[in-house]
This record gives sequence, C-alpha cells and structure tokens, in this order.
Amino acid sequence: MKKSVIIAIIAVVILVVIGGVIFVNLNKEKASITASSFYTTMSQKGYSVQDSTSQYSEYDYVKQVYIAVSKDYSYQIEFYELLDDSYATSFYNNNKSIFESSKGNASAETSVGLKNYSKYTLSSNGQYMVVSKINNTVIYVKVDDDYKNTVKDILEELGY
Repeated sequence: MKKSVIIAIIAVVILVVIGGVIFVNLNKEKASITASSFYTTMSQKGYSVQDSTSQYSEYDYVKQVYIAVSKDYSYQIEFYELLDDSYATSFYNNNKSIFESSKGNASAETSVGLKNYSKYTLSSNGQYMVVSKINNTVIYVKVDDDYKNTVKDILEELGY
C-alpha cells in the first residue's frame, strides 16, 4: 500500500514539473532580429537582398523593408520592421486573413500565438505561405511548394 502511494506521489510531482516547464516555455518571449541581421544572414546564404523601404515611404509606420531573393530568382522572403508591435500585429492579421481567403479544398495550416510571437502557415493550391511576427518585425513568404522545406529551414534559423 505504501509503495503505491509513493509511486502516485512521484507521478504527480513529475507531471507538475513537466507542466511547469511547458508553461514557462509557452510564456517565454522570442527575440526578434534586426533588419540589418536579416540583411547580413540572407546575404551570407547567397540571397540577393534589396532594400525596398522606399516602396513604402507613404506609410510612416514602416521603418525598414528587405526582400531576399533566391539565387535563381524563383522565390523571395520579405522582412518588415514596423514602428511598433501594434502595427506589426495589424500587418500580421491582415496578411493572415489574405492567406486564409486563398485556401483551397485541400490545405494544411498551422497557427501559433504566444506572448510576443505569432505565426501562421498555409499549404494550399501548390503554394506555401507564411506570415510570422515577433515584436515589431514580420516575415512574409509566399512560394511554390517546391521551396517549402528550404524556406522552413531558413525561417527556423532566423527564429521565425
């Protein structure tokens, strides 16, 4: 009898510890990268990185925009640094809605929303789409499914 009570107590303690670790990790803030870090990382990976900020000059809430184009010009990854988190959240929500409206019958999607981080992915109609936000920065991707794994790896390396 005492042995089963001890085992039960140990099991409860283990579950509480595991739950605590999960809770702490879910509430941990992610670190965003700077526009210059995006530029440097993508350049080192062989992408042609263009400063496209001037295309958004009419929007005072857009601080910096870089577009990284693959070596063969087959896809691009866009990085936006916005004035603050509220603008980034609006940008994220708007693009997420656009992606959702393009969803076909056969699709796969994920959505994550944590403390200072949101990410939405959609695979549909032969395209892979991502909008990922950390603090006041957003990464936007819309590529053919052929480049899905490459893009996933790059976004993971960038922390998005």
